[in-house]
Amino acid sequence: MKQNAASLLAQKVARELYRIAQAYGKQHAYRFEDLVHDMTVMLAHNSLQHVSLKFFRPTNRRDVLVEYNYALHAGQPQFHLDNSQGLGIVPLSPPFEMGLVVNRDPQNGAYERQLRLNWSDAPRYAHRGGFEHQDGNTTRRTGGRASKRVYMDHGLRRQGAVKFFLPSKGYGFIAGSDGADIFFHATNAEGFQPRKGQRVTYLPLATPRGIQAKDVRLA
Repeated sequence: MKQNAASLLAQKVARELYRIAQAYGKQHAYRFEDLVHDMTVMLAHNSLQHVSLKFFRPTNRRDVLVEYNYALHAGQPQFHLDNSQGLGIVPLSPPFEMGLVVNRDPQNGAYERQLRLNWSDAPRYAHRGGFEHQDGNTTRRTGGRASKRVYMDHGLRRQGAVKFFLPSKGYGFIAGSDGADIFFHATNAEGFQPRKGQRVTYLPLATPRGIQAKDVRLA
């Protein structure tokens, strides 16, 4: 990848990594400029493949609660419509920690001296099974050179009941167990036709349009 394109892509992904960390009340342990520099070097050498921002329980297993996984590639924009219309954040209860992991080809140290950060071996993380949500906005913002999947642990699921559903509009609301009404779209109803009164489980996602329910399933 050419240097200018690599720098622009690195800046876009790094901004989102910092924005997500801020939304969770966390701080990265390095400067923004250093992260952008190192990702630019990796991209310019066509060695950077994935970047993962993980939020996990601070235990020996490091159970991942939420993971924002970026696949970096060259290609044409793919307009995957995402009804969250923006950055999605999965509400978490403390304690949890944050870790950044990159998957790259070191190319036998070809560019190692150009890096500013110490990219040591990442610790092991555990996934207990969960749900992945595709964010098409990242693909659009980066001109098809990056895509993002958000992983959410099934332990984050909540329970509620369908308050109402409008088949003609393709959306409805769930009355959550905490008393709040949560929007959901028909495309997030997994394997059933929503009807008023049905008991369901769902994964909450905080978006610029409020809390939305993803992966809605019959309880």
